[in-house]
Order: sequence, then structure tokens, then C-alpha cells
Amino acid sequence: MNNRKNILITGASDGIGAALAKRYASPTTRLILLARNERKLVSVAQDCKKKQAAALTYRIDVTNTQALQKLISEIDAEHPIDLVICNAGVTSIIPKTGEAESWQSICNVIDTNLYGVLATLNPLIDKLRERKHGQIAIISSLAAHYGMPISPVYCASKSAVKGYGQALCGWLKADGISVSVVYPGFVKSALSDQFHADKPFMISPERAADIIYNGLQKNKASISFPFPLNFGIWALSLLPSSLADLIMQKLYGVVKGGVKSGAKSNVKAR
Repeated sequence: MNNRKNILITGASDGIGAALAKRYASPTTRLILLARNERKLVSVAQDCKKKQAAALTYRIDVTNTQALQKLISEIDAEHPIDLVICNAGVTSIIPKTGEAESWQSICNVIDTNLYGVLATLNPLIDKLRERKHGQIAIISSLAAHYGMPISPVYCASKSAVKGYGQALCGWLKADGISVSVVYPGFVKSALSDQFHADKPFMISPERAADIIYNGLQKNKASISFPFPLNFGIWALSLLPSSLADLIMQKLYGVVKGGVKSGAKSNVKAR
């Protein structure tokens, strides 16, 4: 089938990315799946093919930005992208002992969560504008709305892609390109398992994929879930900083000398 919808997903081997690939899989779609874990990626592609989707897999680390841009340009030349979902992400959590995040962790988070998104979209934006058609989805986080004491660099990276996506939305609308920024809460995955705190309102990757899919079908500029967690985080951002900080410190159990292992949390690491 030559008229398939071409959908590119980064971080497609697990979690939300894998669930989205399976959600979009159909006889009318060609899924272009990128991730670091080739074994898992091939397994996801096989599941998609069972639904009669075409599925192409590429093992790549989004932090290799030169290679990523070259690959995406080559893919788009052969299969013009209709929808790109920037999903690849990592987290960094302040250790329970309370020391600062390592410089290596800081660089890894920024390189993956921010530069990985920029490098994914940079080769595509002008092509989409030329075609006057296309859709972009950027997976941010509820953590973008208010910085968590337990994961400063993660929050910074997700706030950055939030701002970038919102700016793209205003810029590209006139070219017929829809841009959505997605703000998930806790979603069950290997990544969220790293969060050494309670994870309220946890949902499955499949449920998250359904919500994102439905939001993208409606071209929503902002897709935020789950309720009431999203409402609570939004409300927190409206409070005076002194009060909001006090609430966050209580929720996350940040204390002098470390972080309580049983600290409660209102946002996920994604």
C-alpha cells in the first residue's frame, strides 16, 4: 500500500512509545520506529505488523544528534512524514542520600530530553512547511508546570520542550501544521520505576496511548492527564511560590541531608 500514513516515533521500544506504535498500527499506517534497544524495537514492530501495519525499525540513540538528523532526512525523503511523535526520554532523580545530580546525569537528561527533540524535528520542519501538511507531538510532562525538588534537571528539560512546542504551535499553524504538547502524569514504565516515591494515579502505557491518540485526532494543542493530577499541578503553579514550595517539600519529603524513601509525589518521571 503506497498511500499509508507515515508516523515516526522516537523511544518506541517501551512504555508510551511502544503503546503508541501499537495504537496507531493499522493497514493504513507505516510506522517508523526509533529507539536504542533493537530487540524490544523489533518485538514492537512485529506486534504492529500483526495488525497489518508496515513497520520500519532503526536502532539509534537520539543523543547522537548528527546521525539522527541525517537518518530522519533520509527517511523523510523516502517516506514523507505525516506525524512525528518525540517521545524518547530519560530521567534523573536526586539520590536518597541527597547529593546533587552528577554532571554525567545532567548532560544525559538534557541531551536526550531536549537536544533529542530538537534534532528530531529540525530536519522535518521546513519539509512539513513546504508540504503544508503534518502533525508534531512532543511528550513533555506534568513536571514541566512546576519544578520538583526531587528531579531538577528532568523538570528543566521538560519545561524547555514545553516552551519549544508552544512556540512551534504558534509559528507553524499558518503552514497547516498541527503541534501538540503532551503532559503525562505517572505512566507505568521502566523509566517511572526509577522514581523512588509514591506514584499516585498511575496509569498503564496503553491507557496513556489512548488519551494521546484521541487528543491528536482532535489536534489538541495541549494534552494533559490524568485528572485530577493535572488540575492539581496546574493549580500549584498559580500559588505564591513560598506556599507552592512548602507543598512540594512536604509532598516529596525533601529534608536536610537527603530525600525520604517514602516521599509522596504528584508527578511522574517520564
